[in-house]
This record gives sequence, C-alpha cells and structure tokens, in this order.
Amino acid sequence: MYSIAYEFETEEQMKAVADQLWNKHGITGEFEMYQAGNGRFRLHIYSEKQIRESVLEKLPGKHVQVKGSYGVPAPKEVVSEEN
Repeated sequence: MYSIAYEFETEEQMKAVADQLWNKHGITGEFEMYQAGNGRFRLHIYSEKQIRESVLEKLPGKHVQVKGSYGVPAPKEVVSEEN
C-alpha cells in the first residue's frame, strides 16, 4: 500500500479530490476523510498502487505527513519468560 495525505480548507474540496482520484484516475484502496483539529479537513489515501507524480502535482490542497495508524508500537521492555 502507498500512503499520502492532503489537507484542505473545506470539506467540499476534500470530497471533490477524493471523488476525482477514485472516479477519474481509478485510484483504489482506502480513503480516510476527517476534520483535523485546526479546522481544516484531511484526506488520507492508502492506495493499492502508486499514484503518478503528475496526478499528485495537480491536486489542490496542501500535502501533509501521513499519520501512523497501522500496526502496534513495539514494547519498550522485553518481557522475560522466567517470571
């Protein structure tokens, strides 16, 4: 999976970009949409295939770092089996 995220001023902009990626460019995978704490809207795309750079360059919105949401953090201590 390939992950990328964008931030938008309005919910309508975010939904329009998601619709464009899904319907026009055939991007499949998972699209996560939510309102960020700063009042903006975030679109996280977990794509099954890599999205061409030429497509990404044309998207409105601000490219932001993808949050880490998959997996479980490694434990800080190693649990001994002797206990």
